[in-house]
Amino acid sequence: MSRLTQLSVYDDHRALSGGLTAYITQLAALSVNSRAQFCMALSGGSLIDIMARALDQALTNGDVDWSRWHLFWADERWVPQSSNESNYGEAMKRFLGRVPIPENQVHAMDTAQPLDKTAQNYETALEAVLNPGFDQYPRFDLILLGIGPDGHTASLFPGHPVLRETRAWVAPVTNAPKPPPNRIALTLPVINQARNIAWVATGPGKADIVAQILHPSPDSKTLPAGWVKPSNGNMRWFIDRAAAAGVQPVQ
Repeated sequence: MSRLTQLSVYDDHRALSGGLTAYITQLAALSVNSRAQFCMALSGGSLIDIMARALDQALTNGDVDWSRWHLFWADERWVPQSSNESNYGEAMKRFLGRVPIPENQVHAMDTAQPLDKTAQNYETALEAVLNPGFDQYPRFDLILLGIGPDGHTASLFPGHPVLRETRAWVAPVTNAPKPPPNRIALTLPVINQARNIAWVATGPGKADIVAQILHPSPDSKTLPAGWVKPSNGNMRWFIDRAAAAGVQPVQ
């Protein structure tokens, strides 16, 4: 495990959500104090459920300055926002309708556009808010990621050409091995530029892949999740006991 990696193991989803809530709100306060805004990107899938619990808990904290939050997506399925496969759409149903982040600071990917255009437009949105310097990658305060049983994350799949992308910030993903086949994703250089990266994994179905990523072997070098290594930031895992079954030592 990298010296930049911290592992937090929880007995159940409620405890995990509480730990994640404290972590996110603390980072948000530090970011607002330092840079006057908090920019977070998140993935979809099962992470949406956990984020719903975490942000519901954060709503009871009167110290959260939601007006300074900017919410982005690490990846999106190229489907209508009304689809139950849309990361944005599911987040809107589960928690965004209750969380008072200003509407113009929730930056959905416009999947009504052609796939390439969607990616280009999202780069423009990143530039406007994150304001990277010349020839620099945008830098998020926090990127929240999930992990698939095959080691994919943020619609970056094993063996896919997008893994090698170094120029674009946001890339169209075609022929994904998991439906839907067309997606949009932040590229690895942007993910690895984040100040903080947090992984969330729960359940016995994630135990093998979590163990492979935290205790890598030569065979695990092809796993995209293993390519996530912050260049100048911190990485933390939030997992339950079931997902931690193959991790040693379990704390």
